Amino acid sequence: MDYYNGYSPLERNRKLRASYKIFQNHSHPYYKGACHMCGDPNSPVEPHSEDYSEPYLWEQPAERALCKTCHSRLHKRFNSPYSWEAYKHHLRRGGYGSDLKEEPRVAREILRLAKSLKSEGCSSSFSLSSLPSPRLPSSPSAWWESLSIDPEALIASWARPR
Repeated sequence: MDYYNGYSPLERNRKLRASYKIFQNHSHPYYKGACHMCGDPNSPVEPHSEDYSEPYLWEQPAERALCKTCHSRLHKRFNSPYSWEAYKHHLRRGGYGSDLKEEPRVAREILRLAKSLKSEGCSSSFSLSSLPSPRLPSSPSAWWESLSIDPEALIASWARPR
């Protein structure tokens, strides 16, 4: 486990161990329901912590339910800011993380958008195609919209939510 939001691997592991004691056998409510990022109601989810401070908090905004794709993209955002921005565009149009696996066209499109963002610096010349089935776009004030991509946020104490 690595640093995240200014918390050390030791601090993060402490909370993880505490969650195993409190929520035995995947009994945490965030192993059920829709992803708190993409809204996919059918993908398996798991808890993701943004806050590892004691006393531990086990619900939003300290903890979220995320599908594997959203969880992976969230943690990779520091090393892949253009991919992160392209993925956020996908989420804004109502996209699910599972679309990238189930719809190769969507995955290629997100990759092209990330490359375009890296080379051109903006997405105004790039438009995403419509999704296979109509979905509601995400809210412009979605919690993941304002997450830092500054690598310093991984280790800096100012990145801690509380």
